[in-house]
Amino acid sequence: MELGTVKDELKSRVAKGLNFGVEAVEEVLQSGSDLYNQFILLKSKYNDLLYMSSLNTLSYEQLSLGLDRLRNHLIQIIDQMEAQHLGKETVEQSFNISALPTRRANFFKLLDIHYLNLNAISFVEHIGSDITNRQAGRKAVFELLQGHRRRFRNREDIVGEQGTLIIKEHFSSWFQNETTGLEVYLKNIKHMLEYALASEIEQEFFLATLRSLFSRFEQGFIFYYAFSDLDPAFSELVIQGKIVDEGVKTLLIRKEDYELLFAN
Repeated sequence: MELGTVKDELKSRVAKGLNFGVEAVEEVLQSGSDLYNQFILLKSKYNDLLYMSSLNTLSYEQLSLGLDRLRNHLIQIIDQMEAQHLGKETVEQSFNISALPTRRANFFKLLDIHYLNLNAISFVEHIGSDITNRQAGRKAVFELLQGHRRRFRNREDIVGEQGTLIIKEHFSSWFQNETTGLEVYLKNIKHMLEYALASEIEQEFFLATLRSLFSRFEQGFIFYYAFSDLDPAFSELVIQGKIVDEGVKTLLIRKEDYELLFAN
């Protein structure tokens, strides 16, 4: 295989995922070459970053920045390769998926956090000083969403663009002031979506798993957080990940708002 072809194949592996790029470069790079020390330093940093990620001590932004820097460095190593640097002139056609169990393990740790956050969501209803209804988890989500729907029942001013603005402002204000536990819950959903969409090889598995998690009432809150425009990045991830399906329409204050969010 010609040097240019080898480089092209190595870069295609990097495009599939940094782990695949690291494994492919290690496969062809000669251990005695002057580029090998650079590669060992990169691989060491890569493994340290994976370890930190497994401890959940890094935000997605920090992890993404670290991976981007390593990816750029790896591409620079590939660009510097000459024939004398190669210990092998072919790249195996089958992917070595040894790193996938680690990515899945990290993903399932995020799911564990998701369920902890879900069970921490609370709803308390009072009549006077007496608590008449106390719920947690999915039951709390159900009660909270039903409360918002009752608030808008029979209102005649929520039509057209004016109605869109009223509903967006209502949920924007509520999400910024709520004390039910939904803030942390939604932040972790954002993290899970970012993690899922960052993995080309495992993306569909991760997204399919996420889509199976949420009840219709949870989807309702995910929808209204995205619809409120409080966090445009969250809204874009929800649209891209397709984690809210059309079944949520029956729970919305206005069914037509679904098309307004997912028009594209």
